[in-house]
Amino acid sequence: MIKVENTIIIDAPCDKVFSVVSDFESWPRFILAYQDVKIVEKEENRMVIERKGTVRGKTTLWRSETELIPPNLIKSRQIIGPIPDMEIEWRFEEADGGTKISLVHDFEYKKVPLLGGIIGRLIVAKIVRRMAQDTLEAIKRRMENVSG
Repeated sequence: MIKVENTIIIDAPCDKVFSVVSDFESWPRFILAYQDVKIVEKEENRMVIERKGTVRGKTTLWRSETELIPPNLIKSRQIIGPIPDMEIEWRFEEADGGTKISLVHDFEYKKVPLLGGIIGRLIVAKIVRRMAQDTLEAIKRRMENVSG
């Protein structure tokens, strides 16, 4: 398994940060990589989310099973997309008078037999890390009203 973890501290209360992050359909308004996000199924705190966005200049479609566990955890599993079965966890905790978000991606890259692990570690993990960091920074700007 390949594990990629990104963290950020946001100067806002945990409950408000959780609320903004879990409002997935608003993401295209402030996360540039996403063109469209919609909830295609929902039952209480479990949902299936479909996202369309751009990865390295290409339009990409993801579909994930997602569970909200307020106030400090969101768990997802990619069911359609570049890395099927990728597990994603958003962890929220109070820190430094604000909120620390840890965004963790666990996956195996199986698209290339025999070389998938090497490609996954050298290339795919870097793409996942960059996209995750861009997402966290966009959330921080949204929450702190910082331009950029």
